[in-house]
Amino acid sequence: MLTWVMTSLGRVLARRRMASLGIDPALGGGASGVAHAARHLLAEQAQDLASGQWSIGVRTGATLADVEAAVDARTITRSWPMRGTLHLMATEDVRWMCRLLNTRAEAATRARFAALDITPTVLGRARDAVIAAVEEHAVLSRPALFDVLRRCGIDPDGQRGIHLLGRFCQEALLCQGPPVDRQPSFVLLDAWAPWSWDPGREEAMAALAERYVRGHGPVTERDLAGWAGQSLGFAREAVTLAGDRLAREEIAGTAHLVHVDAPPAPAAGGLHLLPGFDEYLLGYKDRSAMLTAQAQARIVPGGNGMFLPTVVVGGQVVGTWGRRLTPTRVAVTVAPFGAVSATRLRALVRAATAYGRFLGREVDLAVAGEVA
Repeated sequence: MLTWVMTSLGRVLARRRMASLGIDPALGGGASGVAHAARHLLAEQAQDLASGQWSIGVRTGATLADVEAAVDARTITRSWPMRGTLHLMATEDVRWMCRLLNTRAEAATRARFAALDITPTVLGRARDAVIAAVEEHAVLSRPALFDVLRRCGIDPDGQRGIHLLGRFCQEALLCQGPPVDRQPSFVLLDAWAPWSWDPGREEAMAALAERYVRGHGPVTERDLAGWAGQSLGFAREAVTLAGDRLAREEIAGTAHLVHVDAPPAPAAGGLHLLPGFDEYLLGYKDRSAMLTAQAQARIVPGGNGMFLPTVVVGGQVVGTWGRRLTPTRVAVTVAPFGAVSATRLRALVRAATAYGRFLGREVDLAVAGEVA
């Protein structure tokens, strides 16, 4: 069993973040709240699509069908706005975020592109072929676009194809549309979102800082820099540009940024089954308020950035969970970090039932270890 050592300040910080992130209390809204939740978070990591979808569901009470319908309706969109990673966003935020944040991400891929023999000439030929194909067909699946690359003499294997498609999304030329035959699809961003907010650089930086802090705070400048994939200098400039919408507060001896309209921390928090890549952990450089070093090792067992889904109680990570799907049911298996009380077991049943409702499936819950 792990020994949990967490200061009262750390617990309060974690609960304040839960409130800012719209988890506890939840943002609500059901189907109508999907776009609002995406807008509130600014960008929710969705490299694993199921994780990103449940991140919205757990905040809103919406179903998986509701989240998919929001993509069909073009109110939320999946693309590569920063850090070379797929995120779900409100559609009107895709263009300006890609333009503001991806210069640094593109520079970081130079060595990888060189190793894949993606020269500037290859990149240009691929861009011309892909854009022309999507212009003609409006929407094309990833396999179909890989065939387009092959026809122009570019081998998409060995991750070459996905790196190229990702680059064109980073350039705000493409974004992902609804799946085609259960495969990711790509559309022209200008056709998918013919209008969106188009700020200048300083206005965009101010909005980035304000909205990140509002949806994640309290945070540090290093949290903002890490989340946006930018330098600390960039983060500090963005905070300055946000002006009096942000305030500074010392918490446990460290300066934190808070939004002037930040919600209060709940007196006590409920139990939540959060996806592995939820902003509750991925949104921060320093996660020590939410989990111990021992827990970090259990949540990222390979140390490779692949996060297991977490059980969170009152802001603290107290276990992991997994799922197995059948056509009509979902088996949820919880691995707590200690003994489970009868009260907590009831809370786990409620949380698992909410997840089943999101998927439209009946739930079979199994809890490993002792029930006190």
